[in-house]
Amino acid sequence: MVQLEERGASATRINSSGTKMDVAPIVGRRGILTHREGKWLLGIVDLLAVAVPMVLATLQRHPERPINLTTTEVGAIVLGFVLWVVLAVSGNLYSLGRASSLSRTHRATLLSLLVIGAANPMFSTPSQDGSAFDTYRYAILAFFLFGAFRSLFAVGAKVVPFTKRVLIIGAGVSGGLLAEEFHAKDKRGERDYQLIGFIDDDPTKLGTIHNGYPILGNAAQVAELVERYQVDTLALAVNRVQINAEIFSALVTCKERGIRVWSMPALYEILTEKIAVEHVGDNWGIMFPVEHTNQPFVHDVLVRILDIVSGIVGLIITALAIPFVALANHFGGSRGPLFYSQMRVGKGGREFRIYKFRSMVTDAEAAGAKWAVEGDPRITRVGNFYRKSRLDELPQFWNVLKGEMSLIGPRPERPEFTKLLSESIPFFRARHAVKPGLTGWAQVMYRYGASEEDSLIKLQYDLYYIKHRSPALDLRIIAKSVKTILTGAGR
Repeated sequence: MVQLEERGASATRINSSGTKMDVAPIVGRRGILTHREGKWLLGIVDLLAVAVPMVLATLQRHPERPINLTTTEVGAIVLGFVLWVVLAVSGNLYSLGRASSLSRTHRATLLSLLVIGAANPMFSTPSQDGSAFDTYRYAILAFFLFGAFRSLFAVGAKVVPFTKRVLIIGAGVSGGLLAEEFHAKDKRGERDYQLIGFIDDDPTKLGTIHNGYPILGNAAQVAELVERYQVDTLALAVNRVQINAEIFSALVTCKERGIRVWSMPALYEILTEKIAVEHVGDNWGIMFPVEHTNQPFVHDVLVRILDIVSGIVGLIITALAIPFVALANHFGGSRGPLFYSQMRVGKGGREFRIYKFRSMVTDAEAAGAKWAVEGDPRITRVGNFYRKSRLDELPQFWNVLKGEMSLIGPRPERPEFTKLLSESIPFFRARHAVKPGLTGWAQVMYRYGASEEDSLIKLQYDLYYIKHRSPALDLRIIAKSVKTILTGAGR
């Protein structure tokens, strides 16, 4: 068995040949700032980076009336603010995990260029000698400050940390799944969470390594380990029937000290933005939280307005595309019908017919329905382009306009596969609580599903969207969808 030696705050793995290997060193300290305070700090820093040059430019441009702004200037401020909110939300720029990674902070810096460009009238000043630098020096200053502040925030996260230090109770399968996600965050340089190790009552596991992290003690030592390693979050990764009186007493003690206790599915949801359906068990409250009883009426109204507008625009684009698709099929050797249709399952389990530009050979399902796979020989040469560019989906804007689909939602599945997956995958029918969509959280976060295993992973993302759907999440999906289309990361 893999053994563990402790040296101060770090751990060493000893493999079967006796070689020592560093694993999951316990470094740093508990966060000085909370996650909420970290986000506020990041937002204030962003605001200052843009506002300070703007004020300086205004003072120089209107020394006689520094506060009296023109209509153009007010419009530039409003446009810049709206653009930044949209970009920040869709790009997830206030994720502390991303913001604390120096290698990933460049996205925010590049997006700031768009905002500064839109609000350029607020930054530009007249130049006496016609120098472009003099005219745009405050815009350049804003961009420089923004990039510098974002970089300092990423570096400063080590000095003034907001890291939540986590100890997992239960070194089993579900605990190992959490450890994999912590390891992935660590490899990406994200510092919002740090896994310290495990607690387990199995004496044979004590002092060993589980998924790259040490098993530090048993339930009787929880309070001591929380204090020693400055832990502020406990993750309960054991079955309910396994929670004995000793573990329960330790959890109560930690709660009294202000330590937060999460269930494994709840913490996994935060780390991955998907729901671990296989580990929810009978805790159906994770999927359908009873405290969230109000329907998002305003969100639903906004979504329907967006669906109507996008449906009309999409059908106009579809009509313009028809002659080009017909020519491409003719000269690309894909003779046959221009469109094809299939039955799909929508909201409430009701079936409806969707329409697409044909991307497969005409007798593609002569032997019955089956999943499309990577390099599927049934897909024509031009059909492969249609799928990668999502051009084949354009006729579905008719379904969006009719109200059978939405622009954003879970991908509608075929009745044959829905029956199969409902029997084998827990909570699969829950995706029918909302309208299916042209694009969705699962489509932009995971590759094209071609098996039951893929369907399970995509379901985890779909259920996360159903539980957390909001205008902010919709903006992120739209932004990721545009990126997917432009990069050709299709099926």
